[in-house]
Amino acid sequence: MRVPSEYLSVLRELVPEPVEIVGGGVEGQSTAKFLLGAGYERVTLRDRNPDVPAPDGCDRRCGADYLAELPSKGTVVRSAGVRPDQPAFQAFRGTGGRILSQLPIFLALFQGVRKGRVAGITGTFGKGTVTTLLSDMLRHAGIDHLVGGNIGTPMLDLLLRPDLPETVLLELSSFQLCDLGAPSILPAGLERDDFCPRVGVAGRVTIEHLDWHVDQIEYWNAKARLCEDQNDTDHAVFLSSDPGSVFVGMAGSGIPHGIGEGGELVPDREVVRDAQGNVVLRREDMLVPGAFQLVNASLAWAAARILGASDESCHAGAVGFAGLPHRLQFAGEQNGIRYYNDSYATRPEAALAAVEALSDRPLALILGGSDKGIDFTELAEGLRAASNLKFVGLIGATAERLRAALEQEGPLHFALMDFPHLPQAFDACRQAVAQGGSVLLSPACASFGLFKNYKERGEAFLALAKSVVGPA
Repeated sequence: MRVPSEYLSVLRELVPEPVEIVGGGVEGQSTAKFLLGAGYERVTLRDRNPDVPAPDGCDRRCGADYLAELPSKGTVVRSAGVRPDQPAFQAFRGTGGRILSQLPIFLALFQGVRKGRVAGITGTFGKGTVTTLLSDMLRHAGIDHLVGGNIGTPMLDLLLRPDLPETVLLELSSFQLCDLGAPSILPAGLERDDFCPRVGVAGRVTIEHLDWHVDQIEYWNAKARLCEDQNDTDHAVFLSSDPGSVFVGMAGSGIPHGIGEGGELVPDREVVRDAQGNVVLRREDMLVPGAFQLVNASLAWAAARILGASDESCHAGAVGFAGLPHRLQFAGEQNGIRYYNDSYATRPEAALAAVEALSDRPLALILGGSDKGIDFTELAEGLRAASNLKFVGLIGATAERLRAALEQEGPLHFALMDFPHLPQAFDACRQAVAQGGSVLLSPACASFGLFKNYKERGEAFLALAKSVVGPA
């Protein structure tokens, strides 16, 4: 598909040829097709995997030497999972080459050329939920928009839509954000803040991806790129009680919108209040359980207001939100036992939030997965304090470390057992709450080892629940 002509001048200035696309997955394929559709003739797709295909008209260099012989000029467009500081990239920069990713290219064309507005949403966890809540609120308000980034369509593909609206929501990871920013020489007619979202939304920011990032400082700095180039007409929404969220939201000059004590919306465990103290949302009215959903809804609500939605539309979107797959997903009920799939909870904080959300009934929990060196001390403290917890089944490579953390302070008020795989843990959990309660998969760990990814793990749990509950 041909790229609209309105983008071509800025695109050529921002992304000079030759172009080396590093990473041949969905994002890399999208970038290659977009540039070919814009009339580029010197495009090469590079990937470590020797079997990655390249679109017609695109050269390819794949295999162990995929980064060898980069040109001395032009542009590298890296996919999100490729670190931007590799030695080959450093040498490329030294000869005058430019390194970009899809995100700054999209922002330059959509905001700088088309004059649209982007709301970028990030956080250590909850960003997908906040993005979807925000989309639902805008839909109730009749505000046309599209969703992309980590959710849905690759960003550059959105620019090919003939019905492209003026508002786009992007869920953004630290991998995407880490090199966001304007180039040293701006294309004609663009400003620095064209290269950052007009609305930046930061949920809770803790520690994650330390198998990719050098340390927590690098991770936080990557997240802060979301708002760093905002000017005083842009907006930053953040949690005023969370240091990481404040660090991101206050990185630039955007208008601050604090969520929490003293802010425009104040969530607690049961309700959300506005700045005047009026209750605008109750936990009991939401389909997805948990106090953390009130925080997510508050972030989305503040962003939706900025984008033109009424409070009535925000409320309708919040109470109608049914949740996302593998994120505290209700999987059915049988004989008084409810089943919840929270496979996406790969962090201790997320698992604790799920346990708190289900605190009204006896609970059996499945924990464990692959080992990324996460400290389980706070998780153990939180589970020991959960009086409704009756049983914990441990699976995966972290089972031994989880057991040690849980038993460190002495006897437990819940039963604790190790299992070789998910089905055995599932059956034991069912028996533990046979008189009525909840069975929860919220592993607090990544899935590699027993499963390919969190989705495969979640689907396995859903299949087990379906075998008990029956078809929906």
